[in-house]
Amino acid sequence: MQNFTTNKLTFWVLCFFLLIFVELTVFNNGGAFCLLIGAVLLYLSFSKKIRFFKWTGIFFIVIALFTMWSLRLFIISIPLYMLYQYLQRENEPKVVGAELFEPLPTTKSDLIGTMPAPTEAYKWQDVQIQRLAGDITIDTTQTILPTGTSLITIRQGIGKVQVYIPYEIPFRLHYTTLFGELTCLHAGPQRIVNESIHFSDGNPEDAKRILVIHVATWLGDLEVLRK
Repeated sequence: MQNFTTNKLTFWVLCFFLLIFVELTVFNNGGAFCLLIGAVLLYLSFSKKIRFFKWTGIFFIVIALFTMWSLRLFIISIPLYMLYQYLQRENEPKVVGAELFEPLPTTKSDLIGTMPAPTEAYKWQDVQIQRLAGDITIDTTQTILPTGTSLITIRQGIGKVQVYIPYEIPFRLHYTTLFGELTCLHAGPQRIVNESIHFSDGNPEDAKRILVIHVATWLGDLEVLRK
């Protein structure tokens, strides 16, 4: 389960919606609705811990398996994909001493894309970001936080979030995700599945300046580091 990363889950979720689209548009088969109902029931059983939804969802998915041509092709492609991944790992060189983060591109989008950290010092303003997909990097070391509470609020569907915090600033973290990994300071990565995590560092109750971070994602990893 530890090898099943957020990126892999995102890939399979996108494949699921692609299957439904192909079945409805190309094959004109109503069996896609059985797959959709089964997936919804499995999600409810996963989040609400109801076993009845689990077996009912599996039942609908089995029905879809016998009626959807695209789903059959998809199942056949799974072992082929696993074989391809295995061959890629065998030929992939090991990297020692590489940088922790890859260089960020300079493009950004309101809904989909990558949002890099600013490269110049700036006056602090509370951050509120709502996005559908993409990576987000926020570097608070390039500003002077004012006295009191400073807020960072991020809500997005799919993507990785990185937050850099100065060593002298205490903070509180609230992280909620359906599926993701949390790396906070020197702890982690910790797999989070349909949970909310609360973390604090640096005695925020007695500090004159404090940073409060709220992050909520569907599928996404979070890294909170000091520098």
